[in-house]
Amino acid sequence: MSRPLPIISVAGCLLVSLTFVGCGKQAQTPAERLQAADEKVLSLLVKAREEEEAGRYTEALALADSLLDQAPDLPEVHMLLGSLLMQTYQLALADEAFAQAVSLDPYLRDGWFRRGHVAFEEGRYSEAIRRYRLQREAILSSPEHIAVFYRRTDAAMLSQAWAQTGRTYELLHLPDSAAWAYGEALMHDSTNAQVHAWLAELYDEEGRTAEALPHARKAWDYDGESADFAYRLGALLLKTGDAEDALPLLERAAYAKPYESAFRYNYGRVLIALGDVEEGQRHVDATEALQELDSQIGLARAAAAYSPDDPAKWRALAAWLGHAGRWAEQRQALAVARVASRAAAARKRAEEAAAEEIPSLEPPVLDARNR
Repeated sequence: MSRPLPIISVAGCLLVSLTFVGCGKQAQTPAERLQAADEKVLSLLVKAREEEEAGRYTEALALADSLLDQAPDLPEVHMLLGSLLMQTYQLALADEAFAQAVSLDPYLRDGWFRRGHVAFEEGRYSEAIRRYRLQREAILSSPEHIAVFYRRTDAAMLSQAWAQTGRTYELLHLPDSAAWAYGEALMHDSTNAQVHAWLAELYDEEGRTAEALPHARKAWDYDGESADFAYRLGALLLKTGDAEDALPLLERAAYAKPYESAFRYNYGRVLIALGDVEEGQRHVDATEALQELDSQIGLARAAAAYSPDDPAKWRALAAWLGHAGRWAEQRQALAVARVASRAAAARKRAEEAAAEEIPSLEPPVLDARNR
């Protein structure tokens, strides 16, 4: 297996010298920053995060705007804004917010990571890999007091940065590089269930079932609540002829996500293999309709991504997601539609106000009596 050559960047070298930021001021930890912040700012920050968690993005964005006015030098405010913008698919603006946060604190543990996600969503995979690397460099180059503050979370963060690098290599059709990156991720956190699942998927697609199975088992061992991990292990067990052990895993996956065509299909197959032909065939027969729904959702999602400012596109996506019973995704799409709708209304009001302020270029019509 070939290992990608390491790349040394100018930005990475510069990070080493950033123990002090600004005019000789020592870099602060997030705790130090927030402790020094105004109580009103902290209260607004908590409230905005609660609104974000609840999917009330319009309210959260209004609070973020207020926070920007009151605490423009607080990286956490820009990270909050970037997160909201990304969830409402305003990717370019989200990237600007994350970039501002990184400029204020070059040692942020998720600044470059989030910027990598923006590039990933935009399909700029080489740029995403570069940004994930910059996140790792920011972590490894931190001054001692910053490293001490993050000591309990850095291993997991490095693992996640490597994991996303591996996933991006997969989309670039570089399986050896992907496997190498996943291996690096597990070096930092051997319990990263998602990495084990992605390795299982990678090896399975290459026909290396014997290598895929141990990773699928570990993914399920480390996260036994995931329907996706249950499916991955169950499908591999079914492939190796172990239908009895596969049954409860595939059943769990199919009932947790009945809209997933692959889940329903393989659940049907395992039922048929164990003699329950009628019930198994019912699930297999449902696959075709689910695949058609998936196709329509994919088209609607692409249309919304292409025109993220058009609320009608997001509502159309939400309608298809509702048909499929994908309720959480539907709520997300409707929340984005509301933000887009309010933004469109605000733009229209601004355009109308601007039009009213522009003086007419036509000569005035003179009354005949004044001639």
